[in-house]
Amino acid sequence: MPIELKKYFWDTKFEELDKEKNKRYIISRLYCYGDLKAIKWVRDNYTNKEIEDVARNSRNLKPLVANYLRQQFNLLKEEMAYYRWTQSMNYEYWRGNK
Repeated sequence: MPIELKKYFWDTKFEELDKEKNKRYIISRLYCYGDLKAIKWVRDNYTNKEIEDVARNSRNLKPLVANYLRQQFNLLKEEMAYYRWTQSMNYEYWRGNK
């Protein structure tokens, strides 16, 4: 991976990231925090199927990214782990309104 991407992995040992083994993490992190060059790198290095897999299975997306990927791959919210996970959260419990 290009050294320019290191800044997006501030909490990770960048040198130990494996492009294949850690692809879900890399794709989601760069879509959530990367700039246009980082997104281009993702598009150049991973297939649409691999990116769609992240869209379907990652709960670690930002709302804007989840919505963008949902539209890009014509997915229903029910097909995406992010939306299933956020819908299952009990916000009233955390607000103290049990």
